[in-house]
Amino acid sequence: MPSDQRQRARRDERVPDPPSIRLTERDLDVIQAVYEYRVLTTQHLQALFFPSVHRAYERLSALYQHGFLDRRFLGVYIDKMNTPILYVLDKRGAEVLQAQRGIEVEWSSSLKQVSTQFLEHGLAINQVRIAFTLACRAQAGFGLVQWRGENDLKADYDRVTIRTATGRSETVSLIPDSYFVLNTPLGVAHFFLELDRGSMATKRFGQKVAAYIQYYRSGVYQQRYQTKSLRVLTVTISPTRLDNLKRVTEGVGGEQRFWFTTLDTLTTATVLRHPIWQVATLTAPQALIN
Repeated sequence: MPSDQRQRARRDERVPDPPSIRLTERDLDVIQAVYEYRVLTTQHLQALFFPSVHRAYERLSALYQHGFLDRRFLGVYIDKMNTPILYVLDKRGAEVLQAQRGIEVEWSSSLKQVSTQFLEHGLAINQVRIAFTLACRAQAGFGLVQWRGENDLKADYDRVTIRTATGRSETVSLIPDSYFVLNTPLGVAHFFLELDRGSMATKRFGQKVAAYIQYYRSGVYQQRYQTKSLRVLTVTISPTRLDNLKRVTEGVGGEQRFWFTTLDTLTTATVLRHPIWQVATLTAPQALIN
């Protein structure tokens, strides 16, 4: 049959009898990364593990066909033949992580279920995480020691009492989008990450900043994380939104512990050493690590 008449293979269906594969250490690294990040695009995985998008697609397709990974597609796209492919962990992937890496994965099909809202938020957080990961790989003296995501933090979190604008006391949960630790040439640095997509009211954001301030001042943060080092990084959608959040932060007493940048400015090349960060109470942009 001429090639232009062949039915194009569906990207959301597995073939009945895929060619056999032998898992490599890189395959296990890929499967483990998808488990830890929960959802990754082809481009994310290529940046982390493969020399080209073509090589990434070829190997990821094999891992999908054999049931180690599954595929998802953003709900805003109708045509699954053209929309970007997103990868999540599948059952065989969970089994091989336990058998060959000793990682206890409590498997359930819910690990594969991701809503459109989660995808947009989660992929943005993963973009930030990958930028830090690759930047640390590329620069001597840096290392990403630990990264804990929102689901992990939700399992065991602290609560603090803040005073609202009306003077009323209110106890609130404190759950960042992520917590991570960097080794740097200047020492170990600890961070909370907030990924702001512009949907949170600025009043609510101000309350969250007040909660962070109280959390640190109370000593509960130091007790849990065994450090006094902390910066709260907010990555948002635009310079205008950044200015608004910075102003709100300063209005509730947030000072130089609170740093801000935009998602399109934060890259592997800029995240650590370039002055892309705006800092509460300061006017000139700063590099995260000087």
